[in-house]
This record gives sequence, structure tokens and C-alpha cells, in this order.
Amino acid sequence: IYTSALTGYNINYLKEKIGLLKKPDDFDSKLVGDLIKPDDFIILVTPIDESAPKGRIILPQQQVIRDILESDACAVVVKENQLKNIFGNNSVFNKKPSLVITDSQVFKMVSDITPKDIPLTSFSIIMARYKGFLETAVNGALKIKSLEENDRILISEGCTHHRQCNDIGTVKIPNLLRKYTGKNFIFEFSSGTGFPEDLSQYNLIIHCGGCMLNSREVQSRMKRAVSQGIPFTNYGTAIAYMQGILKRSLEIFPNLSEKI
Repeated sequence: IYTSALTGYNINYLKEKIGLLKKPDDFDSKLVGDLIKPDDFIILVTPIDESAPKGRIILPQQQVIRDILESDACAVVVKENQLKNIFGNNSVFNKKPSLVITDSQVFKMVSDITPKDIPLTSFSIIMARYKGFLETAVNGALKIKSLEENDRILISEGCTHHRQCNDIGTVKIPNLLRKYTGKNFIFEFSSGTGFPEDLSQYNLIIHCGGCMLNSREVQSRMKRAVSQGIPFTNYGTAIAYMQGILKRSLEIFPNLSEKI
């Protein structure tokens, strides 16, 4: 392909050809399609609070809804304060849900409300599996109990959204870590493409779900941490562990739940 960096001739054509050389790693992957059956009834718990984007729902929730519909199952989207009505005696649904998927920020509340015989997990855990690092995330979360006073923790997000006053990455997770361990830590934060090459100074890395990053980029960050001996987990897995519900949230993946 003849190109010109000076005039831009054929540059876009060249990029398109390069892009066709390799299928994305997650081309044939399913978020939940391999966990459900046609006509299954799936509840998605999506809080609408100060951290929710104005006028829309976040990308992982959109993607899960699409995957459920493509699987010919039924997605029912509710806020956390509506969940009790789904399971109550006056429920408008006469069919038992096959799965409940929740936002990590209300994980404990949803776990308390959801009957024990109904599988429960989170968007973040589903996303970690989709991006190919769920087992690493589980192993990383289990290291939280071993953290020492003044350990250095990197909390990283793949996007560069406007942070709210009660942001999950910079406020809620640090507070939860302090409360769970009873210790103080040194927190550092990164976003977008600003993920450090040298991770040796950190004792733990907690990453977002990576919805704005492709699988290759998320796995590159994960492998960079693992190769340097640094535990690597994500928001939802860490929250579930610290709230004592990680084992339940992994029951749909028996090989992982046995580790807890």
C-alpha cells in the first residue's frame, strides 16, 4: 500500500488493513451469554446517584443489557431501592430470576435482599472475566488482608471522567480499605493512559472494570503487575471481598469460588 505521511494519502486505508490482520481478543467472548438461557429473567441493579452519568447508564451496564437481549433472555433494570419489590409477595413477576447482577457500590445491600438460592454477581466481576483477568483479580483481592500500615496502593481507572465528591475510586474504596483493615495507607491514583511502567513501589493495584479499554490493554496492565510481583485486582472484586460476599458473587464460577 503506497502512502504519504506528507499528504495523508492512503493512511486511513492502511490503518483499516492493519486492523483486519487480527481479530480482537474478545471478539467471540460473552459477558453473560454463556451463563444464561433463552427466556431467563435477569435482574440488573443500577443505582442512579451523584456518580451516575447524566442522562445515561454506564458502558458495562449497556453491554450486559445488549448481551442478555442477544441471548434471547429478559433484562429487568431496577434501582437498589426497588429490589425488595421484585422478591416481595406483591411482585409483578411470576418467574424466579436466574441471576442478579449489581453495581459494586450497593453490593452488600443487594446481597442482603437477594434470596440465597438466586445467583448474585456484579458488573465489575463480569467485566473482569470478559477482559480475561478475573482469576488474577480474585487472587489480588485475597491479598488485602496482608496489607501493612503505610503500604502504597495504586488505584487506577481506564477513563478520564469528571470525578464526583463521593467518587468510588478516590473516596469510597480508600475509606473501605481503611475500615476493613484498620490501617492507614498511601494512595496514588492514575487515569486514562497514565498507568505506570514501574509498579515495584506498590503493594497492591486496584483497577476499574476497564470498560473503556480493550482486553489487550487491560491484560497488559495486569501482566505488568504480575511480572513485578504486585497483587492486581479490580473495584468490584475488592469490594465484594471486603464486604464478605466474594464467595457468593463467584458461585457462578465454581472453580474460583472454591478459593475463598
